[in-house]
Formats: sequence, structure tokens, C-alpha cells
Amino acid sequence: MNECFASFPRLETERLSLSQVQYKDTDQLYEILSDPEVAMFDYFYPVTSKAEVTKFIDRYKKEYEKNEEITWGINLKETDQLIGICCLGSFDEGARRAELGYDIAQAKWGKGYATEAIRAVIDFGFNSMMLNRIEATITPGNDASVQVLKKLNFIQEGVFRERDLIKGKLEDGILMSILKRDYINETP
Repeated sequence: MNECFASFPRLETERLSLSQVQYKDTDQLYEILSDPEVAMFDYFYPVTSKAEVTKFIDRYKKEYEKNEEITWGINLKETDQLIGICCLGSFDEGARRAELGYDIAQAKWGKGYATEAIRAVIDFGFNSMMLNRIEATITPGNDASVQVLKKLNFIQEGVFRERDLIKGKLEDGILMSILKRDYINETP
């Protein structure tokens, strides 16, 4: 797993390029993370300033340097526009497990970008990092995220009661996962 932290892994799909988030992405990332609809189910967001976004970019870089998390910027190949972020973190090397997270710009919802980006990240997790399990915890009500993960063969395993503090309220978390043996890398 540590060799995956030697140099930042770039991932390519048909329409997307996933690479390290840079300071030049601050304006586009601010647009995404300050959107109340994008932030509805996330405890970190919405951000209220570009200075906050810069701190997130700093955090992404530090977590990568410490082998704690890999956060990719999701860019459209055609325009190099940042349309979201996707990460793998909370690694458990012994159990070969990691947790997945992602945010996509609202204007890009429903176009298959989340599915395409996540497919690339889980493929990297299983085939480069040699993970056995990738998990995601979804806040109830975030039906679109549940559907994206189901398209990728994630299984809903259960609900963590009052798992996360989101916007000042304890919220449940829907646990979804995929095992390497359940993963089929197929292009739609």
C-alpha cells in the first residue's frame, strides 16, 4: 500500500482525469463546496470562504504525505474543469480496508460523472492498493449517492445509529461496501 504514496496516482477514464487537487483549483472547489445542495449531507461543508478551501487543499496534501488519505480532484478531460473530489482514506492495512468519499458539482449531477470517477478509484483501490474492502457511509436521505454506489455493486450492510454530527444534529449512517470479489470492472 505504501508504494501508492510514492508519487500521487493519476487516474484516467473516458471523460475524466483524476489528479491531486491544486491551489489553482480553489475557485472551482469553492463553487462546489459552498453549494448548500452539495453540502447538505456533509459535516465539513458548506464552506464560507476561499480561505477555508485553501485549508482543505492543505489538509488533502498533508493527509497524502502522511499516507492517511488520497483525495483526487475530478476534472473533465475536455476542459480541465474541476467538477468534484473523491477520496480513499481511513486505511486499515491489516484488514486491507478503506473508506470512500466524494462530492460532485450540482451542475454535473445525473451525468454519470460520479459513477465514472468512483469506478476508477475503486479499481485503483483493489488493483493497485490491494484492498479487499471499500466502504462508504451515506447519510439517510442522500438517495442519489446510494443509487450511484448500488450501480457499482456496493451492498447496503446496515445503519449506524446517530453516527455523525452533521449541521449540529446526530445523523444515522447507511453503511455500504464492496469486496474485491464482488467488483467487476466493466465500462457501461
